[in-house]
Amino acid sequence: MDKKALQTYAVWAKDNLENQIEVQLKALGINSKNDIKTARRVGDRTIIDGDPNSYPGDLKDKRDQIINIIKQEGYKQVIEEFAYTWFNRIVALRFMEVHDFLPHGFRVLSSRTGGFEPEIMKNLNFVKDDLKLDMSLLSPLMEQGKIDEAYRYVLFRQCNALSGILPMLFSLDQSYLELLLPNALLKGETFITKLLEIDESNFLNDVEVIGWLYQFYISQKKDEVFASKKTITKDTLPAVTQLFTPDWIVRYMAENSVGRIWLESHPDSSLRASMKYYVDDAKQEEDVQKKLDEIKYKAVNPEEIKIVEPCCGSGHILVYVFDLLYKMYEEKGYQTRDIPTLILKNNLFGLDVDRRAAQLASFALIMKARSANSRFFNSNYYVLPQVYEIWDSRILIHTDYLNQIKETKLLGEQQIKDIEWLAEKFRYGKTIGSLLKVEKKDFKSISQSIDTLKDKAVLNVFNTNFLNDGIDCLRHLLKQAEIMANKYDVMITNPPYIGTSTMELEVKKYAADNYLDSKSDMFAMFMEVPLVKKNGFRAMINMHSWMFLSSYEKLRKKIIMNEMIVNMIHLGAHAFEMIGGEVVQTTSFVLRNSPIATNGVYFRLVDEKDKEAAFLAGGV
Repeated sequence: MDKKALQTYAVWAKDNLENQIEVQLKALGINSKNDIKTARRVGDRTIIDGDPNSYPGDLKDKRDQIINIIKQEGYKQVIEEFAYTWFNRIVALRFMEVHDFLPHGFRVLSSRTGGFEPEIMKNLNFVKDDLKLDMSLLSPLMEQGKIDEAYRYVLFRQCNALSGILPMLFSLDQSYLELLLPNALLKGETFITKLLEIDESNFLNDVEVIGWLYQFYISQKKDEVFASKKTITKDTLPAVTQLFTPDWIVRYMAENSVGRIWLESHPDSSLRASMKYYVDDAKQEEDVQKKLDEIKYKAVNPEEIKIVEPCCGSGHILVYVFDLLYKMYEEKGYQTRDIPTLILKNNLFGLDVDRRAAQLASFALIMKARSANSRFFNSNYYVLPQVYEIWDSRILIHTDYLNQIKETKLLGEQQIKDIEWLAEKFRYGKTIGSLLKVEKKDFKSISQSIDTLKDKAVLNVFNTNFLNDGIDCLRHLLKQAEIMANKYDVMITNPPYIGTSTMELEVKKYAADNYLDSKSDMFAMFMEVPLVKKNGFRAMINMHSWMFLSSYEKLRKKIIMNEMIVNMIHLGAHAFEMIGGEVVQTTSFVLRNSPIATNGVYFRLVDEKDKEAAFLAGGV
């Protein structure tokens, strides 16, 4: 993988897209949050003050949507959001066309026979039904040689057509995005032509390329946030904490947790031969070994193994665990076409505060499933990954939801209290993320209450926002609450490395109230997140400071008293391929949620340049 080419493109594309989108906004008379020209509909056309041109009538509705988002989120923030949305879409399309995953079979960005005109533009008659193309609109553009304008229309219809299988990237609710595509797409230096300059072999290797592109895309913002020395907020946290985990460390964590469950349950499994990062158990005293044997997993069916990645990023860890699970299902004789569906339905759960990352993680898992089953996009196989962006309840609270619910007179006192609990639990969900400790509730009852409100409440001018945005928010909050309240066989993650002293007051207070022994840094707090079942595994890579600093003494004692260290790799510096010369001192380990005092296996690689090779050679 040519990471330098990927980095160069991602950094360039971010700047280019943001500049182009601002140009498009200004062309629509949207110059800033407070400088917006008036637009009105005249007949079937839209007129914008100061603009001699007229536009199609539906432009006003789309423009109004953009303006509403800008008023809520800010001008600069919206430009950033729209830019990364188009970046994600184009990168996804490139991955899919190179792998021939697009349902109609034609390339959308490039042509296998060369030339600037994408393959799809030469085959419009074959895709017009699938993409719902209006040929009466498209044909004149083609005849007049307005290829870019025609292509913009086709590209957007292609995005809409993918909304069914990739709703996280190609939502039908964002029709206004069509207005923000740059005018020039096919010739010169555009975010499409520059992408095509990257050798397509980079996209053929693995879906991992998506994660690298994303990390490179946000690298500038990360540098800006650190340079400013401002408080880390929910808007800047994703950029400063994204760190792509090296492939071999992902495999080490997965094989020694998920893989260990399988080998405990199936000691004669042939899977052992393919898990080269697996570390055999340490030798124990006889009485200790007997206790260990009693708690080991036994006769596990692959459908029963539950894995959560609470800081899933762009899905790198989830993708490798998918591969590992696939081999387990195969070994048990499952039909190969059913396996991807079963994995996404039963085994994998992901959470992240970053919308972009959660979208890409879902995309990565869907691409994995499609690569394993060519019919995965068919309705009898397709299932959405259980990967969720963590929301907070701001939207809900702004709708005055409690009064709106009471006025419907549809719910009892306890039902209203349960919904209030849900809203309050996630008031700062976007800031605290999956560190939130969520107790089990009667989630089925809460779901029924939400359905009652949606189905039976009478819409009026006062409750429109609640019955639309508020209800959607409640459903999303409920789903993430269920995931956070569950216990898992394995929690596996590379958590954020960020001191809570640099963060917002809500995070500091929550840390002090709920993570007294690990409150200094988010990475340490994730060592205490109560997501792991009794006798289950916690596999992590994080900063090594928790092993030495006096501020973590109580945390260390708690781990020794309540958990067992199965194995650990002390990596030290330079375990990561860092951007901008950063250095972090890290350690990776697998803990078992059991208080049995056991021997562990330890590798000290702090002085090794090639840490992977040293590990495979037996460590130090």
